[in-house]
Amino acid sequence: MRKGVRLCITGSEVMNGFVLDRNTQFFASELYARGYELVESRILHDDPEQILSTWREFAASGDIVVNSGGLGPTSDDLTVDLLCEWLKDTAVYDPHSERRTRYFFERRAREQSDKDAARSAAAGMPKAADKTRPLSIEVALRQTRLPSRARAIKNTVGLAPGIFLPEINFIALPGFPEEIRGMWKEALGIMESLSLTRRVTKIIPVWGVGESQLFTQLPETPGVTVGVHALPWGCRLFLRSGPSTALRDLPLTAVNERDNTRLLSAVEAPVEAADQIESVAAQIAARYPQQVVEDPLAEVIAYCKANALTLSVAESCTGGLAGKQITDHAGVSAIFKGSAVTYANEAKTALLGVDPTLIAAHGAVSAECAAAMAQGAAQRFASTLSLAFTGIAGPDGGTTDKPVGTVFVALHDARENQTWVARFLFPFGRERFRGATVACGFLALWQYLAGDKSARVFPLSEFA
Repeated sequence: MRKGVRLCITGSEVMNGFVLDRNTQFFASELYARGYELVESRILHDDPEQILSTWREFAASGDIVVNSGGLGPTSDDLTVDLLCEWLKDTAVYDPHSERRTRYFFERRAREQSDKDAARSAAAGMPKAADKTRPLSIEVALRQTRLPSRARAIKNTVGLAPGIFLPEINFIALPGFPEEIRGMWKEALGIMESLSLTRRVTKIIPVWGVGESQLFTQLPETPGVTVGVHALPWGCRLFLRSGPSTALRDLPLTAVNERDNTRLLSAVEAPVEAADQIESVAAQIAARYPQQVVEDPLAEVIAYCKANALTLSVAESCTGGLAGKQITDHAGVSAIFKGSAVTYANEAKTALLGVDPTLIAAHGAVSAECAAAMAQGAAQRFASTLSLAFTGIAGPDGGTTDKPVGTVFVALHDARENQTWVARFLFPFGRERFRGATVACGFLALWQYLAGDKSARVFPLSEFA
């Protein structure tokens, strides 16, 4: 029987919209990238009858069941009790999780007791008896339980262990995304042991290319399914072999996270499907050189770190988005000097030194202003490199010469004291406009730093 994965997200707080469901997206993208099939996903209330009914239905399909949620210490965390009811098993404490939980709560209780004693002493009062600590620990230990016939999946972030029940091919993980990510490697190892069907899969990000444009360039690929979704500026192409080339019991090759190579080797995979997919990938890379990259900003950061370069940004229409995305990367303080959000013309002058007569002559949305902003950021922050963004996000403010969506992006290199500026049109609405503008700037900077400057590929070719 073919095996895929069926996912349950349990929690009334998710079903009622109080908590955003980020877990389905994580599971789906991780499974797809590794060639596994997510057959179905459901979000369920904390309703015992509904949860048990869904689990039984999913297990009867022969697929692997993954449940997220319901492993906490409160009365509405039902996963362990329902599994025990289903399998006629009893709950036991996982020794590792129990030790961690006791240590955590006993240490916290000691710290609180010391604080209470200090307050009492300062007030000249005797220390009050602690009546809450045993109950607090007892409640907390509830989350360390699992069915006696289950195998624990170690949780290095939280206290509740994950659960694997081999007899029904069932994996239970917590609901907190950070805890899931910490346990995911072990959960994947379990899935690899369960003979799931896998297909040859490759994901290709292509920046600066629209879906219709990309699809007109794709060769015919019989036996390969093709999907696409939008990047902030461009699209991500999904290639997967058809059912007739499904794989079983084959180990995954190493995943290269930098260039997103997630393809099973041609030796292990059906040769025809692997060759077809690699052929498509090669043609896309050749047609769009230096636009096929997983994360242009990550490449910029890595290049700057390796070459002792620093970066700053000057923003107007993007409102701080570029600085936010840069600082989303851990360890970026080694290369990022700062960002100036200069929305008003007065701020451009005060913070970046842009001459007000330049703005009066050319306008804030102009090549001249963008260049001055980039130069001002490099000087103010003493950075090697700088980017600047100034444009018209809309919905108002456009003119015949500069319609809504017009943006000027400037790139300055203090080593050569040179500035390049390009004009783009992103009439996508305010949010997409900002995302496309920032993505365009980061891609051009990455191409400038790491590419063949004589080739002048898009979008770098637009900079003058």
